[in-house]
Amino acid sequence: MANQDSPERKPEQVILIADDEVPLAEAIAATLDLEGLQTVVAYNGNQTLEMARMLQPDLILLDVMMPGMSGFEVCTALKKKPATASIPVIFLTAKTGLTDRAAAVAAGADEYLTKPFSPTELIALVNEALAGRPTKPGPRWPDPSTVPADQWVIYARELRELLGRERIARQELEEALRRLEELSRLQSGFLGAITHELLTPFAAIGLTMEVLQRQGKDFPPDHRSALYDVATEIADLHRMIKGVVKFAELMHKRREPELGYHSLNRVIPQAVQTVAVLAQARDVDFRCFVPSDLPKILVDPELLGEAIYQMAHNAIKFNKPGGRAQVRIFESEGWIVIEVTDTGVGLTPDRLVLLGQPFEQRADTLRRGREGLGIGWAFAGYVAQVHSGQTHVESPGPDQGSTFTLSLPIVPETQET
Repeated sequence: MANQDSPERKPEQVILIADDEVPLAEAIAATLDLEGLQTVVAYNGNQTLEMARMLQPDLILLDVMMPGMSGFEVCTALKKKPATASIPVIFLTAKTGLTDRAAAVAAGADEYLTKPFSPTELIALVNEALAGRPTKPGPRWPDPSTVPADQWVIYARELRELLGRERIARQELEEALRRLEELSRLQSGFLGAITHELLTPFAAIGLTMEVLQRQGKDFPPDHRSALYDVATEIADLHRMIKGVVKFAELMHKRREPELGYHSLNRVIPQAVQTVAVLAQARDVDFRCFVPSDLPKILVDPELLGEAIYQMAHNAIKFNKPGGRAQVRIFESEGWIVIEVTDTGVGLTPDRLVLLGQPFEQRADTLRRGREGLGIGWAFAGYVAQVHSGQTHVESPGPDQGSTFTLSLPIVPETQET
């Protein structure tokens, strides 16, 4: 419930929280959510810039030290663009020196909040910024008239040392970036080559299987059944290899998310279409419930579709003949929840701990011990991360089914400028 002493706010005000410390970012988001504010989280500088441009938030809480771009660089870039220059920025940092505050103001920040801070202090500062009132630095800034001349000399030395350290750190970062770019180039080359080598044989295999299937109508029943099993195995292997390739591309940033407002009524049915065919073949009762009045959400439809496919595919793959699986979509307190439940093999507590780590395999008892690569749920976790969402999984235990949940925030559509 919002604080009754808080100033009047416009409806649906959005706060962009930019901090690579996930627990802290989530704690700040939870605090502001209780105040009746809509929060969105970014975990690096580049993502912050993109989300600020697209969402036009009412306020940005910006960590100074982040991957990709520092908070200083992000703030400077925001203030240079007319579309984002008017967005208030509050820096979050563990540094307490006067020179650090001066650097924050020089970058265009409206206020500077030192970690650790209390929820009360955070809420008060946010309320002032959202109300459009000047923030109140109070005793945190010295009165220039009361500072002795020799103290200003000390401040100047500190500032010079800070700039020197920043210059050295920038040079080290540039060298590290150069090495990372070289490694990325080598990885991309390897990925391109191995992708070609892994996927090329499927063209010839596919043609051969097509010929055999055309002739298979004259085969004895047991031969036709064997041919169908082989075709299914090949299709699953092809899909698995393509999944590995896509996962590797994402992990190495070969494909950045392309965010836009999309309707899940179009994304989800397309994602589960092939899963329905697999469910029929495995004698699993599969159903998908997508309400027609869901709001559009800010997503990359290809990434989200792949995540939903992986979740639904696992619900079928680790189920049993006569079992049930369903995909259910619903809206809950500012979130779109994608819930996949099944009556399959379930999960033990130790498997729940490992779940979500790539290549942690889970045996498929229905297919003669075949194991998956463990990337399906890890992929869903990655998709949740880049969309500022969250995942959850629970299972009563072995042979009692599981429930996998992917939740995405509902971000109000804004006019692009």
